[in-house]
Amino acid sequence: MKTRILYALLTVLVCAGAYCVWRYYDEVVRPERQISSADTEQNQLFSQIKPAVTIPVSSTAVSSAETTVITAAETVKTTPLADAAMINSSVVGWITIPDTHIDFPIAQAEDNDFYLHNGFDMKYNYELGCPFLDYRCASDFSGFNSIVYAHHMTQQRMFADIALFKDSEFMASNPVGQLTLHDGVHTVSFFAYLNVPYDSMIYQVADTSEHEEYLDDLFAAADYATKNKDDIKDTDRLLLLSTCTYEYKDARGVLVGLIGPTIEQQE
Repeated sequence: MKTRILYALLTVLVCAGAYCVWRYYDEVVRPERQISSADTEQNQLFSQIKPAVTIPVSSTAVSSAETTVITAAETVKTTPLADAAMINSSVVGWITIPDTHIDFPIAQAEDNDFYLHNGFDMKYNYELGCPFLDYRCASDFSGFNSIVYAHHMTQQRMFADIALFKDSEFMASNPVGQLTLHDGVHTVSFFAYLNVPYDSMIYQVADTSEHEEYLDDLFAAADYATKNKDDIKDTDRLLLLSTCTYEYKDARGVLVGLIGPTIEQQE
């Protein structure tokens, strides 16, 4: 009788162990493999369609009162997003930040859900998604604030490196990004990092009458800022890069910068 009980207990333990192994594989290992495969495939696509116009922002940034000027040796005139547009006509930009893994196209859909689950090729890619511009924002980034979202994925995928800017010293070393739009290459001068809930007021798209109130909310929520509210003009264009950061439920990390004129206009 005791032997039968022992066999029964052993069987239960073996089955429970097998079930736990299966659950771990199904919920952790398999999804990670799928995401890794999707990430590899998507990065291969990105390498083929990345804009030909690039600037060495990490080594040539020079601060000025209004914007950060890039002194590129030569800039080749081309249609920056032509190759990307052949894959997805909804492409609106390309964001690059030196010393991070962020070097991605930006798409825009009719809602803020589609690119949470689908890649730049518009196919489902196991929740890896693709950076996207808020559907309420002007597609040419001409509004007062333009909000771009992407997931915070394992192994520093997608916008995970936004969290690096929690450290003000990292921003001091990497104050400039590159935003390529249909009209050319723009610099982005970063000046603030925020840690906010998903329903923060900074996710509102501000019209002309709301600029002052919006800036009040933004600077009040900033973990740190290298500019003051009075430094921001009504004619300036803000870029907000947002991702999950997990400090608390529904926490978001937001990197804020000023979009400068195209390189040609600066010169």
